[in-house]
Amino acid sequence: MTHGKVFKFFFVLAACSSFCRWMLAQDLSQPKKRDFSLKIPVELVVVPVTVEDKDGRLVPGLQKGDFEVREEGTVQKLTYFSADPLPLSVAILFDRSTDSRTQTNIQETLLPLIESFSAFDEIALFQFENTTDKIQDFTLEKDQILKAFKNMSLRGSPPPVSGGPFTVEPNINGIPVETGTGRVSQPKTLNAHIDDAIFAASQELRRRGKERRKVIIIISNGQNAPGNRNSYESTMESVLSSDIAIYGIGQGSALLYRKKLNALTKYADATGGAVFYPVKTGSFSDSYQKIAQMARNQYVLGYAQNEVQKVTFCRISVRVKNTEVKVANVRSRKGYYATPRF
Repeated sequence: MTHGKVFKFFFVLAACSSFCRWMLAQDLSQPKKRDFSLKIPVELVVVPVTVEDKDGRLVPGLQKGDFEVREEGTVQKLTYFSADPLPLSVAILFDRSTDSRTQTNIQETLLPLIESFSAFDEIALFQFENTTDKIQDFTLEKDQILKAFKNMSLRGSPPPVSGGPFTVEPNINGIPVETGTGRVSQPKTLNAHIDDAIFAASQELRRRGKERRKVIIIISNGQNAPGNRNSYESTMESVLSSDIAIYGIGQGSALLYRKKLNALTKYADATGGAVFYPVKTGSFSDSYQKIAQMARNQYVLGYAQNEVQKVTFCRISVRVKNTEVKVANVRSRKGYYATPRF
């Protein structure tokens, strides 16, 4: 074998050796293939719960074993429990159709409203009537919220009057009409779309962080005008799918008709919230504080979602089964929308 052929032979051998080492390195750097396995995540149904005594005070110190949760009448096995307070994402909805007295009370209690939340809570402000406008996006800066409140375009109607010598007589073409109950104020045309306002706020809240508890506070007379683009059912689906609790500040006619034709009560009861009816300026501040406390200090229960073949509304109920605890009221959402797991 000539020197040239020997050189060429060792050159090819070295090249092959380098290539083999490169291939081996590449193989070792790649993750080894594993057998295929399908893992179906178990969906957790989360149920925030507020527990109150007969004086409306929050009941602390309860444990997982103190609660019983039923879905469609069947007791569920609780796999998750927490009593830790969480930061809030709060959407405040202000009804522009409320009367001037209400709007004055709100303006005078702006600072207590904002100060009822902590420095870790983010707040957004909306005003609505037949349309919903976002006045201030979610922010931790309380000064921004105060400024946004003061810049709202309010046009308060006269406060409601239930009768008396100074009320307006009903009339037809300017001619007074006698009634058997005396003089009453003429009914105001409904123009507030509460379903649409709550739907809009829920869409904004669903984009907030999952580590935050989501809350809607709606200040309104509770009278829902016809013509909403979103139905109550579709709005509730949006609210419940985002784990939102709704709290109301009932004003105007809501003070007279707290249960009848009151959309605030309907939404609050379904989501585990509550409605307050402050009259005096001081009671507004108390209501704000109670809402913040209720929203932040909830027990959170969780259990595995039951299998469904299609999107289904599942009714749930919660009770405190520990008879040694004096409980007067347990607030929780009345159900959730279960989705199929594929």
